[in-house]
Order: sequence, then structure tokens, then C-alpha cells
Amino acid sequence: MDLIRIFITDKEGIRRSHVKNLVTIAMADGHLDEEEWGLLMRIARHLGMEEEEIKNIKNGFEKVDFVPPKKYEDKVQQIRDLVAIMTIDRQINEKELELCKKAAIRLKLPPELVDEMISDNPKNEGYPTW
Repeated sequence: MDLIRIFITDKEGIRRSHVKNLVTIAMADGHLDEEEWGLLMRIARHLGMEEEEIKNIKNGFEKVDFVPPKKYEDKVQQIRDLVAIMTIDRQINEKELELCKKAAIRLKLPPELVDEMISDNPKNEGYPTW
């Protein structure tokens, strides 16, 4: 799968940018709970990242530039991951929702995609555990 290859090589910073976005969504409600951190870690590890790199991004995410993937399906996957982080605690904070929609716009995707993903999976069931 191209997405995995892109994230593992990460020459352009796409992987770090995605993890930065995940951290931003997870912390948007003012705290990072265990479920959010656990899912964030699973996603980042699946992308080939080590725990230390993930923690460095978490502790200095303002230093990581936004780098969007080039392929449409990779952009959609990033939004799917952000929605999973947002809904893992079964509560959708308004700021989290707003940030997810802004991320969609920055990825040149319609913000309604976020709403569709939430509606299609209201209980956040079936997210891969890798």
C-alpha cells in the first residue's frame, strides 16, 4: 500500500505532520486521556514511528510543519484517523469537531466528510487495532 510506504520513508514530513494533527485533536478538549493516547500510539506505530519520536512531537508539536499527502485516499485516511481520535471517548467536543473540519479543509477535502464519518460509525466501532 502506497500510504504505508510514504509514511515509513517520510522524507517530506507527512508522517510527523499527521501525528501532530492527531495530537492536536486529542488535546483539543484540554486533556489527553488514556484511550486517546493509546489509539494515537497505535496509529503512529502502524506508520512506523517509535515511541520517542511520538513523544517528541507531542511535547513540541508547534515545531512540526503541516505537510499534506498527495493522494486523495491518503488524505481521507488521515481524516478517518482524526475522527477516530475525536470519538474514541464517545464524546465529541466542539473544538475537536471544528479542528477535524479545518484539517479536512487544509487537506482540500469537504468538511462534511467529517460529519459523514461520524454518522457512518457513531460508536467508533471497528477501528483497526493492528
